[in-house]
Amino acid sequence: MKISTNIKSYFVLVLLAISCNSYLFAQENFEGKIVYKIAYTDIPEQMKSFESMLPKELAILIKGNKSRIEQDQMMGKNVIVSDMDNKIGFIEMEMAGQKMRMNVSTEEFKNSIESAPNIEYLDETKTIAGYPCKKAVMKDESGTVAMTIFYTEKISNKAQKEFAGLKGFPLQYSMTQQGISMEMIAESVTKQSVPDGSFSKSDGYNDITEADLKKMMGGR
Repeated sequence: MKISTNIKSYFVLVLLAISCNSYLFAQENFEGKIVYKIAYTDIPEQMKSFESMLPKELAILIKGNKSRIEQDQMMGKNVIVSDMDNKIGFIEMEMAGQKMRMNVSTEEFKNSIESAPNIEYLDETKTIAGYPCKKAVMKDESGTVAMTIFYTEKISNKAQKEFAGLKGFPLQYSMTQQGISMEMIAESVTKQSVPDGSFSKSDGYNDITEADLKKMMGGR
C-alpha cells in the first residue's frame, strides 16, 4: 500500500516522535504523570509547511518499571508502552483512519540495553518542575554529542530501555532527529494513581512490522 505525500510526511513525524519518546524513564516506586513541552529550534526547509503538525506536548504515565507515553498528533494519537520487568513493549499509532501497532521484542530490549551510549557528566545544574537537575551529554559511537540532558537523581531510569546507565531521569533534553532539532522540558511532575490497564494493548489495532511502515512511506 502506498500513501500520499502528505501522509508520508506524517509518517516521518511519527518516526520522529518514536525516537523522541524512547528517551524517557521512570523511577523506583514512582507512580504518576510527567508532562513535557516540546520546542523546535531548527526545522528543514522542506518540512516547514508541516510545522503546525509537529507535536507540542508529550505525557508519560509511570508505575514501577512500566511506562506509557502518549502524544497527540494532528492526524491521530501515538502510544508507546514499555514493560522493563518482562522486557517487552509496543507502539500504537492512529494515522489517517488506520490503527496500527508495532511490537518491541525482548531481544530488541536486551540489545538496546547492552549498547548503552557513552555519557559524560558535567557540573552545570538547574531546577526543573521543582526537581534539582544536573547536566550530562550522551555521545554516539564516534564520540559525537548526540543529546544534551538535564536529569534529576530524585527519579531513576528504570522503566525504559534507552539511556541505560544514566544516573537519573531526564527532565530536559535536546536532540536532532530527521533533521529536526528540538528541546523537551518537563513542565509538571505529578504523583498520582495509574491503572494497570494503562499498559495493556488496545482493541482494534492491526499488528505491523517496521518494514511494513517503511513500505507505507514508499521505502524498502
